[in-house]
Amino acid sequence: MKFFADENVARLIVQWLRQRGHDVLYAAEADPGQDDAIWLHQAEQSERLIVTADKDFGDLIFRDRLNSHGVVLMRMQRLSLRERLARLTQSWLIVEANPTGKFIVITEGRVRVRSLKLESNEQDGADGLA
Repeated sequence: MKFFADENVARLIVQWLRQRGHDVLYAAEADPGQDDAIWLHQAEQSERLIVTADKDFGDLIFRDRLNSHGVVLMRMQRLSLRERLARLTQSWLIVEANPTGKFIVITEGRVRVRSLKLESNEQDGADGLA
């Protein structure tokens, strides 16, 4: 899979993705400080899923109606880096099962999957305790 990792994603998580054979463009290595809307556009054009801890991507997609190939939003601020990585590992099958067109939110206790199709605001049934 191809990913764009936002600057707020820990380098250890980027390394974890790369070790699993994923192609990861990491903002901290490529162009730190770039505007989120530009990253969103570049990720869409290169068919990359965005991995982020920044809710601003959700605003750009759902409020401003910008296109996205997909987003994985990690909302696990209270967890240590090791715990976040363990939670990501535990939830990864859901990400792999939804490789495009989804907004996936991984929290400490559940994973929510929402379609990016603007005409459908319903949750996709992949909500659960992963």
